Amino acid sequence: MFNLRNACLLIGVFVFLSSKAQTNANQKIDELLAAYVSNDAPGLSVKVINQGQSIYSKGFGLSSLDYNIKNSDSTVFSLASIAKQFTASAIWALANDGKISLDDDIRMYLPEFPKYEETIRIKHLLNHTSGIRNYHTLMYLAGFDYDTQYYDNTTVLDLAIKQKHLNHLVGEKVSYSNTNYNLLAIIIERISGHNLNEYLKLEILNPLKLNSTFVRVEHGKPIQNKAVGYQKHKDGFRFSISNQLSYGAGSMGSSVNDMEIWMQMLNGQVPEFKSLTEFLKTTETLNSGKNAKYARGLMLDNYKGYETINHSGYGFGGRTQLITVPEKQIGIIVLTNSQGIDAPRIAYQILDILLDKDKIQEETNVKISLKKQNFEEFIGEYKEINSDMTMKVIVKNGTLKSIGSMGGTSVTLIQYEKNKFHRTQSQNVKYDFTPSVSHDMIISFGGTPFYFQHANFIDVESVEVSDFVGNFYSEELDVAYLFFEEDSMLKLTYAEKENVNLHPVQLNEFGNNDRTLYHFIKDKNDTITGMLLSSDGTVKDIVFKKEKDH
Repeated sequence: MFNLRNACLLIGVFVFLSSKAQTNANQKIDELLAAYVSNDAPGLSVKVINQGQSIYSKGFGLSSLDYNIKNSDSTVFSLASIAKQFTASAIWALANDGKISLDDDIRMYLPEFPKYEETIRIKHLLNHTSGIRNYHTLMYLAGFDYDTQYYDNTTVLDLAIKQKHLNHLVGEKVSYSNTNYNLLAIIIERISGHNLNEYLKLEILNPLKLNSTFVRVEHGKPIQNKAVGYQKHKDGFRFSISNQLSYGAGSMGSSVNDMEIWMQMLNGQVPEFKSLTEFLKTTETLNSGKNAKYARGLMLDNYKGYETINHSGYGFGGRTQLITVPEKQIGIIVLTNSQGIDAPRIAYQILDILLDKDKIQEETNVKISLKKQNFEEFIGEYKEINSDMTMKVIVKNGTLKSIGSMGGTSVTLIQYEKNKFHRTQSQNVKYDFTPSVSHDMIISFGGTPFYFQHANFIDVESVEVSDFVGNFYSEELDVAYLFFEEDSMLKLTYAEKENVNLHPVQLNEFGNNDRTLYHFIKDKNDTITGMLLSSDGTVKDIVFKKEKDH
């Protein structure tokens, strides 16, 4: 007969096995992070929750090289682009109060913004389908000096207003652009009468008891336990001296302890904020009828059979990664203060440790039963749209492989659906060859899409470099570009950039090996009259007119 003694015994066995599994997981995570134990270098902090509870919480390396202070789970790091989900949560609060609608035309709150052919709505800013150009890329193309020049959200707005065109039709596709979220921050402040930090504290941060989380909206305010972000150089580590104050897309700080509460909310564990959880996870329908994978400050993806909510961040002096798996109430946050530490890779390696082997085996069985396609239809050379980044897809020994711009070792691709593959060692990196009129391949990293088309690359010997020499000017960037020939190579000088080496890409196109494409325009007499500038996949066809030779 089943009695209390048997019940207690079963509970004891369950607790023992659960505790043993947790101990094994912790040991594996320790082994994974052992390389970052250091007394003389910056590092990271990591928090892991499993079944809704914290199972791992540690810091590695130093938060300050000047004062030899160690990173811990209470150290405050830059969140970088993870900040977007907090900005989106402020929109949720305004919508809840009836002060804004996601279908509102953004010009209701930004009347100075250009009126394009199609209406850009709040929802298009939230899921990066507005087509608005990324301000970081625009500043780079204009020759902005981050070390000496100041910028803030007013600078971002002024730059956005100057743009005469969008990258694509509104709602056509996800095209990641930080400008969207800086504009959202301005809108939030205009409606609420508070700066973004004040409003978030009032509506989100204080109710959730995220006491170490904030938006940096001013200089000079002391921040307890703050990590300094570093870049590694030949002569050691350096920290940023930039004094920028743009925010909405980034410029937030938090600790992994605070982010534990936030991840629990994302997993639906905080009843009073379940409405926010669903809001952030909601995706919009694209013009094509397909759902966008970018929701509202969050990317939705499928990893080894599980739905994941994730977002990464990258900035001077640090990288970040957040992943949650609602079904398993798993949450992983990795915050670094060294730009050289690959936070996304670490987070997914930890996720691999936690996931059920049975589920992974189930997905493996699905792959085996999948009808194999003719890989020959996928092979060829590709170029990222609005960039000079290239990709080659080949078949070797019956296996599909990809080779990036820098060449070298090929990456093996494993099929998991029709026309869809993922990297053998990184299942969050996916290749989609589904036919489309606008692109031939999408490579996504945890949900962030990069669009590619088939390319016809040309040989250097076939290009008459002298044809492309001259001065070109853009009103949208207010910058002049000088293209000149040196040692039979086309070079570029503008603003703070000098002697940039360019290489031929396709007909009348050159690239700088840094995801920037210079497409020269010819008239009916085969004379070059202008140039269209694209970069990072997020900025398309900025118009440059060729100035008359003096």
